[in-house]
Parts: sequence; structure tokens; C-alpha cells
Amino acid sequence: MSSNLALNIENIKKEKDGIDVLADIFFHAVFGELVTPADLERFKWYGVYAQDEKQEYFKLRVPLSLGELNLNQLKTLSLISKKFSDDTLIFSNEQKVEFKNLKIYDLPNIFNLLLEAKLNTHFEAGHTIRRILTCPVNGIDDTQLVDVEPLANKLNDTFIGNKNFSNLPNKLQIAISGYEEGCNVQFIPDISFNATKDVKNKIIFAIKILDKTIGYITPAQVVKTAIALANIYKDFGDRTNPQNSSFEFLVNNWGINKFFDILNSTVNYKIEKNKTIQEQTIPKKPRMGINKSKIEEQSYIGCKIASSTIQSSNLDNLSSLLEKYNASKIKITHKGDIIILDALSNTANDLAIELEKIDFNPFV
Repeated sequence: MSSNLALNIENIKKEKDGIDVLADIFFHAVFGELVTPADLERFKWYGVYAQDEKQEYFKLRVPLSLGELNLNQLKTLSLISKKFSDDTLIFSNEQKVEFKNLKIYDLPNIFNLLLEAKLNTHFEAGHTIRRILTCPVNGIDDTQLVDVEPLANKLNDTFIGNKNFSNLPNKLQIAISGYEEGCNVQFIPDISFNATKDVKNKIIFAIKILDKTIGYITPAQVVKTAIALANIYKDFGDRTNPQNSSFEFLVNNWGINKFFDILNSTVNYKIEKNKTIQEQTIPKKPRMGINKSKIEEQSYIGCKIASSTIQSSNLDNLSSLLEKYNASKIKITHKGDIIILDALSNTANDLAIELEKIDFNPFV
């Protein structure tokens, strides 16, 4: 973003909300006119970026809900890569898939293919709430305290594509984990909800603001608390200076005690500042290699990827192997690797051997 654009980003959003720019993307796709700098900034709300000043080529980033892809979605991504891109795609460490060298006139067809596969690019970037981060083996690792997928889905349904949260001072990243220590992501989320147990053996969630635990809530209070936190940032985050617009700046400027007091005053239940919890001593299972799933007769297989840039033909090879061994879904990890989520235990080793041959390596 140029310094001039940075200074005027709030004006750009006032002129037109980023969530309302989809029709403009389709307009430029049909008529081929150069996109204005302001609209290029807004295009980020839908994951669209110009690769060059002449706007000959564009890239598209597709955020994945919970990092997951099923067989049909893998095949759709491969088709897009072959038909509209350069026969490659990127698995990023943000649990996104990226296409490069796209023509803007192809974007409507690409969006339609994604929609048919139940994928979309809403709130990929811009001043929005990003897709909720979860741990890659959520729901299949028996060392996890609780499966947080239902809560993560409720959070995504609440925020993604919601115009009430499409114009924040800057981006906001929320994570939820069924582990006390949270997920091993590449950065510190703005807000985290980490499961733990109280002395009565009941599941509760610690609220972490950046790297500090500020209080404890019940599972039923997670979504309400997330909404309250997002509204505090929307209403009080700095919009006058882009350098001070982050959630982190607001927290540090207020101090954690003031931040907690304001949060507690905005909800109709008490957030417990201090709570006696059980210390969890069960170590996490490894992510890479073959691991027994908590789902009976299934294993999950974590694979290192030789390169984040994947040939569409190799993605086809991966899909074929999944079909051959009756597996149906993968997750992209926070490090850009993959985990086969539902391999049959009795053939998992054979699948792992074949995965290694196509550069998805479980033996690391």
C-alpha cells in the first residue's frame, strides 16, 4: 500500500465498503478498464491483487474454513489452476490457497467454480475479521480437551461476510483451540480462546488477548465474547493514523486492566478474572507421520511438502491416492504442510509410502 493510500484508507472505506466491491470486480472483468488504486485496495476484501502496474495479471488468495479441503474442492482447485492459471497453486502457511497469473476477465468464472465447491474469498484481507484459526488435528487427536469445530463454525458464520464487521480499523485474527496451550501458529493471534478444565472438571475457555490470559468463560459465552471484543476494536481502535490502527496498539495503549474492565462492562455475564484450573499434562501427539485418530479404525497422516508451489498434476495425483485409499479430506497446516484426516488405519502405511513418491512426505 502506498503512503498516500495509507493516509486515505479510511476515506476509501467511507466512499465504498470493501464488502460492496464484488460488483466492481465483475465490471472490470467484463469491460477491462484499469482498476483505480482505491478499488485495488478494496479488491483485497475478496482476495484479489494486481501483480503488475499494467494489471495484466492478478493473483487470488482463497482462505479455507478451518484449513480444510475435501476431494471435490481439491479437484476444483486443480481445474482452476489448469484452466485459468499457470498449472500451479500455492499452499500458504496462513491456511490459504493462492493462484497467480490470472486474467481479470476470468475472475467471474473462477468465483463461480469456487462457489459450486462451497469455497469463497470473502474477507480474505482488508480491515476485516479473518477466518477463525483452529488446530489442524482438531476433532481427531484424543489428547485434545474438546472438539472446537462447532464453535469455530459459529464464529465464522457470525463474522465472515458480515457487513457489521467489514470496516474495522485494521485486520483482526481470532483463534480457538481445544488445547490449553493453544495452536502452534506462526504468529500470535489478536484474540485466542483456549480450552481448559476447572476444578470441577468442566470445560471452560481462557481468553487470551495477544499473549496474556485475561479471564475465563464458559463455552456458551465464546461467541458473545468474540462479538464484544470485535465491537470494542471497531468502536475504539485508532482510525486517524494507520501506524496505530492495530488491535495490539489499542490493547497496549489502554493497558490490559482497562481493556478487561471495558470488556466486562459490555457483556451481561461475569468474566472471571482468576480461576483455579486443572493443569493438563497429556502431551500433544505429533502432527507429521502416521498417527492413530480418535475416530475408530482411522489414522491421520501428516506430510511435509517439498515446495509450497504445487503442480496441478501433483494435486491430481494426491486426489487419486485419496480416492484409491478411501480417504476424503485434508487440512493445510499453519506451516503450509498437509494432514490427511481420515485414512483407514489398515492401509495407512501403504498410503504413506505412495504419498512420499509424489513429494508429500510423511517420513520426516
